Amino acid sequence: MPQTELVSERRITLVCRIKGALLRLKYGRCLQLKEHPIILGKLPFFKIPGSSRITLGDRVILDSDPANCNIPLLSRCKLVCGTNAIFEIGANTVLNGVGMTAYKAIRIGKNCLISSGTYIADTDLHPLDPALRQKVPLGYPTDHDTVVKKEITIGDNVWIGWGSIVLKGVTIGDNSIIAAGSVVTGSIPANVVAGGNPARILRKL
Repeated sequence: MPQTELVSERRITLVCRIKGALLRLKYGRCLQLKEHPIILGKLPFFKIPGSSRITLGDRVILDSDPANCNIPLLSRCKLVCGTNAIFEIGANTVLNGVGMTAYKAIRIGKNCLISSGTYIADTDLHPLDPALRQKVPLGYPTDHDTVVKKEITIGDNVWIGWGSIVLKGVTIGDNSIIAAGSVVTGSIPANVVAGGNPARILRKL
């Protein structure tokens, strides 16, 4: 059966419709829902300041339900934006208790599986200059213009295994698999299995 037919068969429950409406009410125009997300367990946590935007495709699954998930969830889904950042997540992608931080852009394709404990960040979060970092404990806000930020792009049908870390500037090609516990610091082509720290190609699919 074609993937598009499988997606259209997934039932949107009344509870999911209510949770989607609550998300729209809470976050307003900065959250764009193409159709109906599937929210399992608690509502996801979104931080969307300034002109940032989160866009979720149809039937994106946000799983924050440790009682019913078939793997231990370490936390609920959390998507955190800087003041001018973009999240774009394609239709039918599954986020199992995933944490992500975007200060520029994180774009994830359709039909992806991203496992519990995975963290994805397009920024170093803190400046490289130690003198600037020393100001933070003294109460000075971080000057995010001095922090390195590079867009992350994850293709369609990608599977990222449990407890992986995907860092700034990475591209992962369509259909590729990232083994559990990997640290992805460089781009991964389409149709491969990659793993390790730093992640490297293990075999072709």
